[in-house]
Amino acid sequence: MSGDLHKLRSASGVARPEPGPPAPVLSAPVVPAPALPALFLLLPGGGREPLGPQPVLIGRAPSVSQVPGGRLPRLVSLGGRDQDISRNHVRVTVEGDTVVVTDLQSRNGTVIVLPGRPPQKLRRGESASVLVGTVIDLGSGLTLTVSEE
Repeated sequence: MSGDLHKLRSASGVARPEPGPPAPVLSAPVVPAPALPALFLLLPGGGREPLGPQPVLIGRAPSVSQVPGGRLPRLVSLGGRDQDISRNHVRVTVEGDTVVVTDLQSRNGTVIVLPGRPPQKLRRGESASVLVGTVIDLGSGLTLTVSEE
């Protein structure tokens, strides 16, 4: 078939270059995107709860009745029968590259301590962006620390 095309082109009087080998395709080397640090909450007693796209709901006996944004949270139970800790005390989410702590209308409140800053008490229902190293105080000596690997 290529011979027939060549004859047709020659008959029309238009000289066309012969097709050669295909030009090499140059591509940039694939450089992996830098991995984001793995974020987690350091729990009382040394346990670790990973932070990611799924929200983490923390309290004395957390439960879910509504699912905001369609993302079912992971439930972390702390405090046993300690009444200072609300059933649904605090929610921790990762939004983009920011960790957000939200008090869930807790009875005794939530205190956050950002590195190098004085303690800040969240109002009922208030959210705050926090940094790695932030301590989240739920009361009764129960604290969580935002950490990275």
